[in-house]
Amino acid sequence: MVRAERDRERMREQFVEYRRTGDRRLRNALVEQHRPLACYLARRYANRGEPLDDLIQVACLGVLKAVERFDPERNLEFSTFASATVNGELKRHFRDKTWAIRVPRRAQELHLRLSTAVNDCSQRLGRSPSIAEVASELGVTEDEVLEAMDVARAYRGE
Repeated sequence: MVRAERDRERMREQFVEYRRTGDRRLRNALVEQHRPLACYLARRYANRGEPLDDLIQVACLGVLKAVERFDPERNLEFSTFASATVNGELKRHFRDKTWAIRVPRRAQELHLRLSTAVNDCSQRLGRSPSIAEVASELGVTEDEVLEAMDVARAYRGE
């Protein structure tokens, strides 16, 4: 048996044992073993207005929930199950914590792209870009750029 297969089998046995006993130390060990997965997934959400440490904490909470709900008898890889749970926790975090009012997703996404476009235009032009130049950079209308700028005020209740 190859090492990776042995590791997978050992981990499966740990999950079976945890399901049987509910041992908190075993649960904590399983969560700690999967902390690198939580960090990896949290980093994918970095630079979206939330500190990376907070995102890692949310992702670790997702791993904890995944460990508690995982059924080893379903013959599914834990990382597959956990990734969906952690991504859901991270998305829920952004939905619940960052917007003061409900803003349409397209406006939120445009808002997130706006600062990059402004920075790119500023570097290329050597000055602050106009609304029309930013709109051209993003491939949207000037009204959409203005809406995205307004959206910034709803972000974090500004």
